[in-house]
Amino acid sequence: MESDANVSDRSPSKIWLILSVLLCVVGGAAGYFGVSSGLVPFGASETRDRSAAPAPVERPNVAFVDIPTLVITLPPEAQNEHLRFAGQIEVPSKYKSDVEYLMPRIQDMMNGYLRALTVEDIEGPGALFKIRLHMFRRIIMVVGLGKANSLLVTEFILK
Repeated sequence: MESDANVSDRSPSKIWLILSVLLCVVGGAAGYFGVSSGLVPFGASETRDRSAAPAPVERPNVAFVDIPTLVITLPPEAQNEHLRFAGQIEVPSKYKSDVEYLMPRIQDMMNGYLRALTVEDIEGPGALFKIRLHMFRRIIMVVGLGKANSLLVTEFILK
């Protein structure tokens, strides 16, 4: 009789195991069918949409004004001797000539600001982010509100 009790204890656990495997197979098959037929927006249907004619990309109406390269001598206690900085100012296209006209003032402002920085300001964590924010704020003060969208740093080299 002990053998009958052991068989009856194993049967329900085997049934649950078989049912769970069967449900996994059915779920996998249903998922594959849904993705391949396009009912679920993943996989094959996305690649078909991308192969269709791409929508024309509207370019923002902006222009970029180059900031000439600035080389700043760092304080004696700095790990490096020089800071080399270059960038571009993103401006609405209609203000490009205005910002180009004011470039000498922008350069003067940047030279003064970069020379006033301490070693910790330049070599500390997040230095580039902070410097860019402060410089952009000063650019806006020179060119006027709404005439500059962003400052893009193309070169920030400590040597």
